Amino acid sequence: MNGGPAGDPGAAGAGSVEALFDQARAGLEVYDTNFRVLRANPAVLRMRDRTAAAVIGADVRDLDRGFPVSPVIEEVLRTGSTVEDRRMTAHPRSDAGQRREYVVTGYPLRDGDRTTGAASMVHDVTEQLRERAGLELLSTARAHIGSHLDALRTAQELADTAVPGFADSVAVDVVESVLSGDAPIGPVSGRLPMRRAAFQSHDGAYGAYPVGSASDYAFPTPYTQALSDLRPRLVASVAPYGQWLAQDQPRAEFIARTGVHSFIAAPLTVHGLVLGMATFYRDGARPEPFDEADLSLATQIAGVTALCVDNARRFTREHTVATALQRSLLPRTPPRVAAVRSAQCYLPGEYGAHWFDVLPLSSCRVGLVLGYVPGEDLWASATMGRLRTAASTLASMDLPPDELMAHLDDVSQSLGREQEADPGSRHRGRPPFTASCLYLTYDPVSRRCALASAAHDGPLLADPEGTVSRLEVPRGAPLGQGTPYDMRTVDVAVGSLLCLYSDSVAGRYPAEADKRLSRLRDVLADPSATPEEVCDSATYKLLRGASREGMALLTARLNRLDPHHVASWTFPAEAVSVREARRAAHHQLAEWGLEEHAPTTDLVVSELATNVLSHATGPIRLRLILDRTLTVEVSDEADTAPHLRHARLQDEGGRGLFLIASFTRHWGTRYEENGKTIWAEQSLTDI
Repeated sequence: MNGGPAGDPGAAGAGSVEALFDQARAGLEVYDTNFRVLRANPAVLRMRDRTAAAVIGADVRDLDRGFPVSPVIEEVLRTGSTVEDRRMTAHPRSDAGQRREYVVTGYPLRDGDRTTGAASMVHDVTEQLRERAGLELLSTARAHIGSHLDALRTAQELADTAVPGFADSVAVDVVESVLSGDAPIGPVSGRLPMRRAAFQSHDGAYGAYPVGSASDYAFPTPYTQALSDLRPRLVASVAPYGQWLAQDQPRAEFIARTGVHSFIAAPLTVHGLVLGMATFYRDGARPEPFDEADLSLATQIAGVTALCVDNARRFTREHTVATALQRSLLPRTPPRVAAVRSAQCYLPGEYGAHWFDVLPLSSCRVGLVLGYVPGEDLWASATMGRLRTAASTLASMDLPPDELMAHLDDVSQSLGREQEADPGSRHRGRPPFTASCLYLTYDPVSRRCALASAAHDGPLLADPEGTVSRLEVPRGAPLGQGTPYDMRTVDVAVGSLLCLYSDSVAGRYPAEADKRLSRLRDVLADPSATPEEVCDSATYKLLRGASREGMALLTARLNRLDPHHVASWTFPAEAVSVREARRAAHHQLAEWGLEEHAPTTDLVVSELATNVLSHATGPIRLRLILDRTLTVEVSDEADTAPHLRHARLQDEGGRGLFLIASFTRHWGTRYEENGKTIWAEQSLTDI
């Protein structure tokens, strides 16, 4: 005879089912057709927070407070069909309880075709949903907090992210020194100067301190305790008359006014240094208090925010240094010249470095230059300074605009090669070197303007009647590309206003750039406005509602030199012409009352006219220009330039230019379309 298992197999199976029913982690209940609870396992009793005696035999509809299962059972008994994974929310039986989330599945119980009852399986998914919500909130925080390198905006992004999904209101305070870019400080046990950076509430309530004002933390309170040891503080229940509230009246009033019952104070720290404090509050809109899981989530969000605030602090520090460097490399006031009355306006932004200059040139002419170097760090500021120096040096050589731009392009190519060879540039991911520039010269005698551009728009020109137009210029490639540049020459009316304008917005936000340009045209349309008034108006009108991008503005009202202060003659290339030139110059000085300058003028005229006879061709053209200085010009048709050298004792020549350099203030050579001009300036101390 074969042996078998001891005992009754059916009884053993029933025992296993009972054990499974009692030990299941899911809540299980069985009901009859009258909704009475026939059976309930320990898990569902814990969910209901009731005893078996209170549940067995009771109508499930009477037990629904805090545990809504009856809607599912009603549907099962009505339809005779299974209801799967119905999401149900259980509200707490007391104000101090926590709302729970369940997933309920209802099954019909049948005897053949007849429904004899129902059963439910309930899963408590509160913690899973909280974890998922926490992960989603943390992901949102990482994606949205720190979108801009601005500590105040970062603080507001934290407040907007946490309300209303996590807290009913959030207050963020930042250490004042951090807002200016200074290094954060270590843990503190006393008062710490902070400023309210952001506040957000689900119902529009206002905080203990207005945004932007100083925010004080009284000692001792949970806030200062968190700042002392840099550990967040969870206050699960705010006692209405807690002793610490008496130490902090503004926050005590806020708590009483809004009904705050729980909060988390999380310090914003990086590497053990304090940047600020974020406080998360819950009021009557969310009766469940913060718990340890919320504390962990708040700490992580505060950590994300602290890193972003520190990045903003570092950027602010670097931007402050870069701005200071830019301002130190730019002229503070434009020079006084006869050709123009100029004014300048410079507003540094978060991106790029602008430069500009008013450059006095020979013969009362003036050069105006404006340039822009894109970039986000000190390198752009330093490069701007180097380009400005190069442009000023090249302009002093009296180069025409197209040639100056070509030489400046050579300098830019050298700067580009330096950037490519710099490991720091590659590490920081700087884009390839590029820069734009606009250079023009204006002659107040001929009223002619010559200009050239490297990837820069031409200047705006407002005529004496206030009509504003763009002075078109051949737009060349950006500096550093090794391409040639073209020059345009145009006559302009006396009294016109030239405006050279550089805007960081132009290449990044075209729509905003168009709005700024339109407002600038409106400013320039006032013919009575001085260059200084134009710059003042532009400061306010151009940046109205605009992004934080910089700009540079150089305005110049064009003048004409008094015709009586200019005298010119043309003499044939003959030896006698040297004497005639001296005689004409001497007579003109007498008319101007400058007889005391006649000896030096005679020397300059004699030497320069003799040079034409010895080394050049064509007639001798002499011009005297009287302004703050006396300029003597001699022009010829040759393109060879004389060189200053020291003659030896036995040499017969070579002393002319040395004498001119010794007796005059400045001298130089200027090349023109048909030949060259050698000029020399004398100081007029009486004028």
